[in-house]
Amino acid sequence: MTEHPTFGDFILGFEGLAILRSWGLDPGTVQERARSIAEVVESRGEPPWSTPVVEIESEVRTGYGEWAQGYDRPDNPVLLAEEPVVREMLGTVPIGTALDAACGTGRWAQHLASLGHDVTGFDTTPEMLEAARTKVPAAHFELADLTAIPLPPESCDLVVCTLALTHLTRLRPPIGELARVVRPGGRVIISDVHPLMSMLGSHARYPRGQGEFGFVQNHVHQVSDYLSAFRDAGLSVTDCREPVWTGDAIAALGFGDQRPGLLEAAVEGLPIVIVWELEKA
Repeated sequence: MTEHPTFGDFILGFEGLAILRSWGLDPGTVQERARSIAEVVESRGEPPWSTPVVEIESEVRTGYGEWAQGYDRPDNPVLLAEEPVVREMLGTVPIGTALDAACGTGRWAQHLASLGHDVTGFDTTPEMLEAARTKVPAAHFELADLTAIPLPPESCDLVVCTLALTHLTRLRPPIGELARVVRPGGRVIISDVHPLMSMLGSHARYPRGQGEFGFVQNHVHQVSDYLSAFRDAGLSVTDCREPVWTGDAIAALGFGDQRPGLLEAAVEGLPIVIVWELEKA
């Protein structure tokens, strides 16, 4: 039976990334991180480095069903990076009929309703929808999939879809659906896990129990893949932002005190999410 990786293995991954990012630019950091690696390796059989990290992959509906009760935690670094940018973009959109596609717990449906929009939301996970209905009783919610949105063509002034497309293997079908239901001249705002983070092994990870985590896989979609799908759907890019790892998001990871300076050297300045603002031609 294969042994589970340990917390020490996890830390060593960050140490290696920190060395690669500092190579040729900051020899002092390279040496510091190399010394840290030697210390962790030497004591891998001792706590906390020996603690197993049990991670279990789930498909979208199961994983987000398990995650629903804790999804809105204020220390989620992805949300800390994404929310200010999306809020800024939404602040410039005229009030109208809005769709929160793959709405999850209704965090954006709630914000849209507070701005005065007439809001519809849908999600593929019943537990997420239950939380959304409780949070935003004035909105209408349905169980549905991103590739088959249950709305007529050109029925929305605004479509919002956040942190969902990364879980699909293909972009064209869902982006085509988002474009289908928005009116000409309407806006589509999409956020997603940045492709660099997905390439580095970042997935939608959530606690399941003591020492055990679940995750839903993030698929890599290059920036060129989004642009191609937008073009085919008749959507033009009006803005694109790439929020990066900074102090608050880094602190939210929660294990920086184990190795001071490690997370700053490894991830500071790397993009966490990508946010698109689009207009239908």
